[in-house]
Amino acid sequence: MKIFDKDFKVNFVDENNVFLGYDMGQDCCEYANWFISGKLAECSSEYEEDHTRPDDLDGWVFDKEFFQDICYVGNDYDPLDQGGMVAFRITKGEEEAFIHLFNAHNGYYGHGFDFKIGENVIQSGGL
Repeated sequence: MKIFDKDFKVNFVDENNVFLGYDMGQDCCEYANWFISGKLAECSSEYEEDHTRPDDLDGWVFDKEFFQDICYVGNDYDPLDQGGMVAFRITKGEEEAFIHLFNAHNGYYGHGFDFKIGENVIQSGGL
């Protein structure tokens, strides 16, 4: 899997042409970013502690069936201040990890993501 992180956009593309793109261009009062962890993060404001942001993920591929909405606007516990976090599972043999996309904001800003196989959209949304 290759990671392209440029001009406030990050794109992950695996060897099967599965694509995850996230727009992180930010305005005033928000923090949009991503990280990878060996386990699913919890809905918490400690979303980047002890996680990695590698330059590439050689040999890793997406699990096309997995999508987890971790934090979302309107839940009872809102540590991301009306933002959100989603996760996508990647595998390499028996190993697994999770790409997390998040945005902590005050409800006025949003960032879109697309998860696709070629041109076929599997998941699309905003944080």
